[in-house]
Amino acid sequence: MRPADLDRRVRIRLWGVVAIFALAIAATLWVGYREADAQRDELARKQFGLIETNLLRRLDFYGQAIGQLAADPETHDQIVLGDAASQQRWAEIRLRFLPGVLGLALIGPQAQVLGNAGDLRVGAACMRDLEKPGALGGPHLLVHRDNPDLAHFDITVPVTGPGGDGVGGVFLSIRLDQLQRVIDDSRFPDHALQVIDAAGETVVRAGAAPAVSPDIEQPLRDTGWRIRVWGAPPALSHAQVVMIAIAAAALLAVLTIMLEDMRTLQRNIHKDLVTIRDGLAAVAAGTPPPPLVPTYVQFQPAIREIERMAIEIEKQRSEFARQSLTDTLTGLPNRRALEGRFSQMLGFAQRGHAVALVLMDLDHFKSLNDNQGHAAGDKALLALAHALTAPSRNTDFAARLAGDEFVTLLAALDTEGIAAWFLRLGDRFQAELRAAGIDASLSLSAGCTWLAGNDTLSRVLKRADRALYRAKAEGRAQIVFHADMGDAAAR
Repeated sequence: MRPADLDRRVRIRLWGVVAIFALAIAATLWVGYREADAQRDELARKQFGLIETNLLRRLDFYGQAIGQLAADPETHDQIVLGDAASQQRWAEIRLRFLPGVLGLALIGPQAQVLGNAGDLRVGAACMRDLEKPGALGGPHLLVHRDNPDLAHFDITVPVTGPGGDGVGGVFLSIRLDQLQRVIDDSRFPDHALQVIDAAGETVVRAGAAPAVSPDIEQPLRDTGWRIRVWGAPPALSHAQVVMIAIAAAALLAVLTIMLEDMRTLQRNIHKDLVTIRDGLAAVAAGTPPPPLVPTYVQFQPAIREIERMAIEIEKQRSEFARQSLTDTLTGLPNRRALEGRFSQMLGFAQRGHAVALVLMDLDHFKSLNDNQGHAAGDKALLALAHALTAPSRNTDFAARLAGDEFVTLLAALDTEGIAAWFLRLGDRFQAELRAAGIDASLSLSAGCTWLAGNDTLSRVLKRADRALYRAKAEGRAQIVFHADMGDAAAR
């Protein structure tokens, strides 16, 4: 009987393996791309709906506030009968009760500001807009960015007399950082958001917008603004399952072909192939491969490659685990890591230990980004990260929440201890800024609250955020402690 041509048989089977893998890769890519596109579109729609709802809620708040002021009979009387001093006092009193408002003023029938425009924060650009025809004809959203530190948008609403005739209006200017916080808090991971005005100029944005058309661009109700959303490929959880199944089927086919040939090979070659197969199985399972000692020296490179792959895969798995809990820019723990540590610290609080959460961000950070670029902003974030880790105790835990917001969990400190810690942190931060070569007026504002037994991370962050807001409103560069004793979780 004529012996079989082993080379020919090997070539045929190799071509079969190539074909199987080609089909498997093509099918995997096809399924993966379809699933990724579907999830990308769905996430982009959800992102648009969320940002639209939150922006309109914030705009409606200010719209209702100025609408109520315009409908108040006292407003009409002040415009028609009041003198400059009472009109100025009217605006100053109401300005104190509107959060995030830059300026408030009464407008006369000739579009003139009733009161001291400078004291009421009505700038030259705002006054020019008021002089335009129709400026008092209805609500307007006019954006001014002449001064980055005072970037804002204006709303004007007419005031009418008993007969329906116009007597003037109410002017309100709101800081753009109110809208910036809304889209920062509403942005999904890896998404880019942008709100543009009627002239196509950016009002606020979050994330780095790619140089392609947005996935969604739609108007923001009747504001004259538009929302743009750029999505990112989501985690292909379903596609990954499909990929694993296809890869397993391809591997099974490869093993079937190889086993068919191994039955005809000499015993020692069979032993070496089994050894290689055991090594591959260990690599696939993530376990250390057993000692691999080939019978023939020709198999030595393959054995060494398997050992190298095992070491490399283990390194990658460790790195992936670390990255999933680490902020890529600062190297600090991220929000996922914070959630894990929060559960531990909550356990300490339930056992009667004092555990505080401090939420902080950088004052004037947007100005630094606008004036010196995002590279300088990244350096400032790194400087704060270094400052947070340098003086920390073993029990302390610092994490980057999002943007320029950072969180620290502190144990066994009272109010005075935390205040002293914050002062040391501020000094260290300034030193890190100087070391990084950043010449900017940056400081830290913080809000602090204590953990209680029935707390959740979301609830504690809300309390800390309210305290942080007070720190901002009361002059920045300070720490404010949450003092709502009616809250069951406050201390």
